Amino acid sequence: MQRIIQITIGGQVIPIEERAYDGLNKYITSLELQFAGEAGKDEIIQDIENRIAELFNARLQAGAQAIISSDVQKVIETLGYPNELNEDTPPKSKTSYQQYIPTDAVRRRLYRNPHDKWVGGVCSGIASYFDIDPVLVRLILLVAILTFGIGIVAYLIAWAIIPEARTPQEMYYMTGVPPMDFKTMKKNMDHELQDLKRRGEEMSRDLKDFFSNKK
Repeated sequence: MQRIIQITIGGQVIPIEERAYDGLNKYITSLELQFAGEAGKDEIIQDIENRIAELFNARLQAGAQAIISSDVQKVIETLGYPNELNEDTPPKSKTSYQQYIPTDAVRRRLYRNPHDKWVGGVCSGIASYFDIDPVLVRLILLVAILTFGIGIVAYLIAWAIIPEARTPQEMYYMTGVPPMDFKTMKKNMDHELQDLKRRGEEMSRDLKDFFSNKK
């Protein structure tokens, strides 16, 4: 068995085998080279690392003791390879990490949300299922607790019978939002930079007009 080391990626500590880390490090280095000339490179790489950490955590929560080389390969195939920035590149075959990315809309399922919770993630999960604000569900629960006194019992029952979303597939079924690959991350960053540039130009024009009127 490979020696297991602890790394920090996306702000999270991940146990990973040394050989798997070598593969991951080469992948991230290749991405850094690919995006070297891009505006917002650091933000793009950070988004990718956050996504990698999310997928690794899903694997660990499923029972893995540490990330191994096959896990790294599946994550790479899910996010995409640097040379796939070419829009004409045919997609890779789906892996177990990718099988939850359907081509059509999926019917949402009820799960507890582990990433947005006060206690057990019940309210947030219900809010995701009905596509409403979690605050509204929490307010309804609070009213039920204060008015009828059954809110706590109902919450505990829901906590017991509603499963927690642990895998990327379950998170997708809960939210209806498919995960991003690094093409999407790059496009989002490009849009943000273009919007920032546009707002900067508008501010510059407004200031120019203001000082012109002062003359």
